[in-house]
Formats: sequence, C-alpha cells, structure tokens
Amino acid sequence: MLLELRDVVTRYGAVEALHGISLDVAEGEIVSLLGANGAGKSTTLKTISRILAPIAGEVRFDGASLDGLEPEDVVARGIAHVPEGRKIFPGLSVLDNLRLGATPRRANRATIERDVDEVLAIFPKLRSLGAKMGWTLSGGEQQMLAIARGLMAKPRLLLLDEPSLGLAPLVVKDVMETIVRIARDGTTVLLVEQNAHLALQIASRAYVLETGRVALSGDARQLLASEEMRRAYLGSAVRVEAGR
Repeated sequence: MLLELRDVVTRYGAVEALHGISLDVAEGEIVSLLGANGAGKSTTLKTISRILAPIAGEVRFDGASLDGLEPEDVVARGIAHVPEGRKIFPGLSVLDNLRLGATPRRANRATIERDVDEVLAIFPKLRSLGAKMGWTLSGGEQQMLAIARGLMAKPRLLLLDEPSLGLAPLVVKDVMETIVRIARDGTTVLLVEQNAHLALQIASRAYVLETGRVALSGDARQLLASEEMRRAYLGSAVRVEAGR
C-alpha cells in the first residue's frame, strides 16, 4: 500500500478535527475524500503533508512512517500537496511558478526546463501563457497552474484539495479529465472534492468523512449507486456520465 493512515487524531489547538481516521491508497489509484464542509477532508491532507502533526496514530508512505518529518521532507519523499485556493504566486510568471515547483528536488536548470516542457504537454493551454503573471490568469487557468506546479515535484502521490471549487462546469470537466490523465500516467491521486458525483465518476474508491470520522467507504461505483450516499450527498437524480 502506498499510503496508510491508522487511527490518526489531529487537533487545531484544543479542538479535535480528526477522530481516529484510517484509510489506504494503493499505487496508481484515484481515491476521493468526500463530505460536507468541516468534515475533516482538508485536515486529512494537511496531516499527510505534515502541515499539521497528528497527536495520535500513524501516517505511513511506501512503508515508512512520516512521523517527525517537516513538510519539505514529505515533498522529498514523493508527496505533493495542491491546497485549496490554488496558492499560486500572483507576481510571478506561469513559467516561474512552475520552476519553483521543482525547488525541493534541487535539480539542475536543464533538468527543470525539460520537466517544465513535460508538464506543459499535459497542460497545453499554459504553454501559450508562459510569460503571463499569475494574477492575470482566470480561475481555471490558476487551478491548472497549481496542479502543474505540484507535478513539478515529480510526486508519486498528488494530494488535491477542492480543484473544482469556484470553476465553471466546462472548466471543471477539463480539470477532472486532467486528473484522470495524471493517474493514467503513473501518479497516484488523493482527491478532496465537494462535488461527490464528479469525484465518484473518476475515482476507483472513496471515503466519506463526517465530523472527523470515516462514515462510509468503498468502491466508487458502488457508492455512486448507494441509496445512503444518494440521500446524504448526491441528491435524487444521479446519472453516470463519465468514467475512468
């Protein structure tokens, strides 16, 4: 198993946000974390990337514990975190944003430029925007740049936090198709997403969080058809339009 969380407890000060979360992600999967606002989805990603340190339980990546590591050490191990809100550098160009994504690897310039070219092949629209400042990009372009910058770290596991948030439906479709392509090219994805319908269409498995606990988990197709899932998260009219 590439990623394992076992009985993980995480707090914000005195407030316990995760109450013994356990989950697994196998290499090559897209696994979705679903749930309402405040369920603990983003906290789970921050715990994996060591932005937050759990007070109990264990996070293991490729068989090794991440306990005691700093966030930059986690990136070096092969985990990249694309946070909610994109967090690109608005005063830097698209190309410079991408180059900064390779910083933890300490690669030479020639290697970085080769990797930039490879990433731009996945996001061809960004190629024509290379000299544009981050702040001039549309929301969809900024989201693509954030994901592309995450890939510049050459991760084995990509943590994506709400990549569809605030985007138009056609842009969301492009983002989801890109995530599927990334996984097919060999990068494992753990996806936090409020649009449960879309997330379940592209994922192989999913976990549903409620107030810091796993309420449901299983095969994405089975969850998509589940009456319990439908009532709580999907509404009455659910139709599968795409698949991985």
